[in-house]
Amino acid sequence: MVSVGCDLEQAARFPRLLKNDRFLQGVYTAGERAYIRISAHPARTAAGIWCAKEACAKALGRGLFGLLPRELEVIWDTFGAPKMILHGSAAAQFSGLRLSVSISHAGAYVMAAVTAETP
Repeated sequence: MVSVGCDLEQAARFPRLLKNDRFLQGVYTAGERAYIRISAHPARTAAGIWCAKEACAKALGRGLFGLLPRELEVIWDTFGAPKMILHGSAAAQFSGLRLSVSISHAGAYVMAAVTAETP
């Protein structure tokens, strides 16, 4: 079975959010925060990661209800392609799923789509 989730955000919301340490600590993993810091466009990068987390939660059929955003982590392979991995209770609840993620930016908007496939 395959399910799909997507999310769309305006990047303009994120410069303010990036100044809120409580938000950053609660939503992003240490690796994601480091990636945002070195990005040429931190707000767009943060928005893209947020969209990927929202899209993943939707693909899992839950939305973020009952999931911790920092347990849904975006990492990047050696080619710069995003990958989604689950940690903690999210990994325990959804073990064995294959996740694929795509993040895109266009002007003021950022979007992500995630597919979750049961092997």
